[in-house]
Amino acid sequence: MIGDSTPWREDLLRIAERLGKRKSQKRWTERTTYLVERDMMLGAFIVRRLNESRKISDSLAARNFPVERYSLVGGVPDVYNRYEFYELYDLAGGTADSLSLPRLCNQIIHSYVWHFSVTEDSGMLDGVYVCSDNKRRKTLYKIPLDSLTDLFARVGAEDIYRIDIRADSNGERYVARVEGRSLLDDICAD
Repeated sequence: MIGDSTPWREDLLRIAERLGKRKSQKRWTERTTYLVERDMMLGAFIVRRLNESRKISDSLAARNFPVERYSLVGGVPDVYNRYEFYELYDLAGGTADSLSLPRLCNQIIHSYVWHFSVTEDSGMLDGVYVCSDNKRRKTLYKIPLDSLTDLFARVGAEDIYRIDIRADSNGERYVARVEGRSLLDDICAD
């Protein structure tokens, strides 16, 4: 359980800022590739832990985030061929979709297929192709970099101002509702 969410939120804001800068990066090394993967993984884990600890408002936790979905058309990815995902999924036939906050985080955290997406014209980073071990038999997702940075920034900049705690019929207390407000406007104004 996360007690004080402030340091976690501050980390998310730094991650969102770093990922936002990667969109225009032209030179990539193994080190920068690792750093981007680390930030995406760590950001998704932080968001999931904050959500499980009820440190994210109900309205933000209920949001869906845009992704593209691709159907499996070849063999199921395994340890031998998962890096050749482009032969296994119909990348030409993507469908706009969305994932809930927990599902988006879990696709990243439990990714079986993981590959960066770059634009065709400029070769700039624009997202990541992922699918968890459970989804690899059906679907590959492309999570746009903008969706990730938006998620990390929104969670990082949220100010929780109300938590309603209730008791069930056995007297056990639980969090019934969490309300917050976005500080993104305040941050962007600085």
